[in-house]
Amino acid sequence: MAAVIDPDLRKAEDETWHELHALIDSLPPGCVEEPGYFEEGWSTKDMLAHVGAWLAQAGVALEQIGAGTYRADDIDVDALNGRYLETLRELPFDVVRAQADASRSRMLIASAGVAEPNDDANFWIRKAGPDHYAEHLPRLREWAEEVRHRVPAGAGGSAAAATGGGTPVGPAVEPAGVDLDAIEARRAELVGRYLRPSEERPASSARGVHHIALLSSDVEQTIRFYQELLEFPLTEIFENRDYKGSNHFFFDIGHGNLLAFFDFPGLDLGPYAEVLGGLHHIAISVEPERWGRLKAKLDADGVGYHEASGSSLYLADPDGARVELISDSLLNMYGHQVG
Repeated sequence: MAAVIDPDLRKAEDETWHELHALIDSLPPGCVEEPGYFEEGWSTKDMLAHVGAWLAQAGVALEQIGAGTYRADDIDVDALNGRYLETLRELPFDVVRAQADASRSRMLIASAGVAEPNDDANFWIRKAGPDHYAEHLPRLREWAEEVRHRVPAGAGGSAAAATGGGTPVGPAVEPAGVDLDAIEARRAELVGRYLRPSEERPASSARGVHHIALLSSDVEQTIRFYQELLEFPLTEIFENRDYKGSNHFFFDIGHGNLLAFFDFPGLDLGPYAEVLGGLHHIAISVEPERWGRLKAKLDADGVGYHEASGSSLYLADPDGARVELISDSLLNMYGHQVG
């Protein structure tokens, strides 16, 4: 199968995508949602939602091209942008960012389903990817400079604002207004009260994780991400017992554990969000040699990720769920025994 994304196009998409995010990350606390990025009143968050809308539509178009059902006249991107921006404008930045990351992953994965180079496929990849990022980078560079000169170094702000609203992954952020000494004392109290030495702990009442269940907007898209990209074999798929037409499907993640998904046709499920009681991320251990191979595979396919500590890769699935591929063995993490 001939590659749809040639190396130069992939390199341009990856470089401009990462420059876009680096500039966003450079903004001072709170500025990501401040109007003024565009005269029309857009914030940087609005711009990223707009970029995400194009990436989402590119993913749909590429899937249609791969299936032979694509019709250019069926797509009204302006209308889509308007609906997408209106929907995401009230959501926190971490949700908007997760949606953009997931939409980009969907576009890149969908491109692999196109059997051979195709003018329409190339148009969508370029238009939604490097060409579109390049339209916004000059103003984003200017805006980053403007707000950096306005906000004094060390100015206060919440940790959530400093990282765009989500829980940071990477170098530790020191949250403003939080008594770290009190938290450390409380942690020591909990350790003394509840954490027993390994030789004194009773056997767990559990015998393992049977499955973790997440939501999917598109069954085939999810299969292509987890089985074809990450190499977790699909083990079963059947109808959900509680919802007619819903699929319940499973992937083998090793050690007798399964990662499961539901889709819910007809339900208007909202976008991924990091909320109490919801998912922060799933950490899946892979052998170091396989970890290196998967990293090279992500690079080759143009799938974005964040690398931490030399042993963790964080990436978003097509619906925004965060997955960590960690090369540390089970019960160990970053040199610490955790079980």
